[in-house]
Amino acid sequence: MKDTGKIRFFGIAGAGRVAVFLLAVFSFAGISRAAAPDSLASLLVRTRSILQQFVEDLGNMRYSEDVVQQKLGNNGKITYKQETVFDTLILMHFDNHKLNFEESRLREREPRHPEVRPLMLTSGFSTLAMIFHPFYESSFTFTRLDDDVVDGKTLVRVHYEHVLGTPSPALYQMLYSQKPIELSGTAWLDPDSGQILRIIADVGSTMQDLGIKGLRAEVEYAPVRMSGSPQPLWLPSSATIDLETPKQHWRNIHRFANYRRYTVDVKIEVNLKQP
Repeated sequence: MKDTGKIRFFGIAGAGRVAVFLLAVFSFAGISRAAAPDSLASLLVRTRSILQQFVEDLGNMRYSEDVVQQKLGNNGKITYKQETVFDTLILMHFDNHKLNFEESRLREREPRHPEVRPLMLTSGFSTLAMIFHPFYESSFTFTRLDDDVVDGKTLVRVHYEHVLGTPSPALYQMLYSQKPIELSGTAWLDPDSGQILRIIADVGSTMQDLGIKGLRAEVEYAPVRMSGSPQPLWLPSSATIDLETPKQHWRNIHRFANYRRYTVDVKIEVNLKQP
């Protein structure tokens, strides 16, 4: 049985604000593994194992999210922007044999001068690395590119491409219709651990019917030390999303910090007195 799980990618463009959301929904159905060269195959095994741990680490996590929304001109310069800080919570729960991530935000700091002109709304891109999770490997082919040296460390570059005709792990929704997105891009992996340090996703002609020329997302991950964890956790540190139409260009920059475990205190009172 093929994996029926998917990432739902919502792109809604109108006369007002532009909204783009990435919501992860992971199914536990069986999968068929995509073929890969031996050297790459062993690396992907380590990466997939890490992504399984990533699900546990990111689930029930709380953090501060600084979001800068920008509108860019034809020359690439910022024409206007606003910054908002959120107290963000990632919730993980099971529903009908599926693992669901839900992102909840509370405004922690409002913009000094709220912008009334159109801006892009983005959410959920911290889960982009899940493309490499075992639930989704049958929907992609992976190709090793030339290595890259970043900060003196040699990293393995892996190109991923959606397999046509397979269930797409990404959909976008316009009003009530859902259409697949042909995701492709590149990830930078640590050759020893298999950890993903950076991943880029590009969406091209799939969204032209929405008047969208292109959409590019880049997410970076970094070690985070937390109390009670002997080893640092690899969690999202930033996400940059660019969206272009033939006449408009928006860019949002998310920065994630102050990670902490989210716990709920439940108090149960029992009345032993009989009426």
